[in-house]
Amino acid sequence: MQRDRLITPEMAHLLRPWFSGVTVGAQPVIHDAPAVLEQPDHAATLTWRVGSDDPHDIVIMGPRTQARYHLGRPGRDCLQLRFRPGRAADFLGLPLRDLADRAVAAADLDSRSLTAFVQAIADSGPLVASQSHAARLRSLTAALPDAPSAHGDRAALRRHIVAEATALLSIGDGSSRESVHRVARRLNVSERHLRTVFADGVGLTPSQFVRLDRVRAVLARIQQRLPEVSARAGYYDQSHMTAEFHRVMGTTPYAFTTRRWPVTEACTANTVDTG
Repeated sequence: MQRDRLITPEMAHLLRPWFSGVTVGAQPVIHDAPAVLEQPDHAATLTWRVGSDDPHDIVIMGPRTQARYHLGRPGRDCLQLRFRPGRAADFLGLPLRDLADRAVAAADLDSRSLTAFVQAIADSGPLVASQSHAARLRSLTAALPDAPSAHGDRAALRRHIVAEATALLSIGDGSSRESVHRVARRLNVSERHLRTVFADGVGLTPSQFVRLDRVRAVLARIQQRLPEVSARAGYYDQSHMTAEFHRVMGTTPYAFTTRRWPVTEACTANTVDTG
């Protein structure tokens, strides 16, 4: 888990089974950005708007298949916890296949485990809207359920499939990305079963996951030379990267770096980073 001053070692130990990172406030991809960017993301997130003293305001955001651009200063802070692959489904006790590109308030989601989590925060004591990020995170961490079992039942097997598949389909430092067919063979399951389990656990098809992972790899290196970025992100060539980037981001990589972003919309809430 990414760590910064918000997270103590004790908190990191409790967060690690569920979350890969925690953030506060939108993180700019480039300097002097013309708008606030909500990046596409293949992970689900748990978000709590700073300024709210009610844990029932917690929102679960499914994977985001498209970038969004918001007008306004990048200060509409939220405390946002990014789920590890497959763990949002465990946390909610619900499949994620219907949560892609949706943000659902805790009060509107039919999840017993989420309701119990929110109630545990509410029962822990009064909160104030001006509460520090660290104090708010402590309240969330203390209410987390125990980590799910690593073995022994069908749910554990599905968790294993999702975790292994996302690792194999992701671009890693020095590692090549596996095809969906090869991932299924390595996990000793059919492609159809892999797609079903993956959609329930991640909220996306494997192909959608790969697309977003590639685009996120480009965003992470957007200031570097584009031909090199294209190769490292796993594209066939630069034209392949440009077409896919445009599909997800609404603009080309070159236009993005020169700050020619798509038409923006009014900002309603933003994202976070700590971990």
